[in-house]
Amino acid sequence: MYKIFYILSLLSVQLLASHYSNTIIDIESKLFPKIALLEEQIKQDKSKYLTIIIVANETDDYIAQEFKEKLLFYYPNEISGKKLTISIRNLNKIRNKKPDAIIVLNHTPKELKKIALWANTHRILSFSYDTYALEYGIVASIHIGRSIKPYFNSNPIKKYGFIFDSYLLNLSKFIK
Repeated sequence: MYKIFYILSLLSVQLLASHYSNTIIDIESKLFPKIALLEEQIKQDKSKYLTIIIVANETDDYIAQEFKEKLLFYYPNEISGKKLTISIRNLNKIRNKKPDAIIVLNHTPKELKKIALWANTHRILSFSYDTYALEYGIVASIHIGRSIKPYFNSNPIKKYGFIFDSYLLNLSKFIK
């Protein structure tokens, strides 16, 4: 009986995580650190590290781990002179941290608002796997369709003073 419960548990986690695309995770793992380094505060920071926290619920732990592995695969040594450090946390365990950026996986709208408010007030750059999270205050995402285009939420950028490289902004689409 225990084995059946265990197998069903594993299967349910896999099914819940199945809405993620390996292709999108791959592309975002390549682009999110590069975009982070185009934000003025992160670029000017003298730290030797680019610190990113992946914010995930229990059902997305597998995907968060995959994101982490891909980020470290693409940037094993450093990116623009900074060593990439990645950790995975749930919503309740990010409040006492101060990373350069966060990557937010699937959350409820209420949770997204809470995460975005915390990140924005601490001037932590927030990325989302899915562009719908921009509606709730997350700063950036990547739209992958006929072309790959960064999407930015102009409200937190203006309100909290995020400054990005003008070349990046010219390539991007903005939502309000």
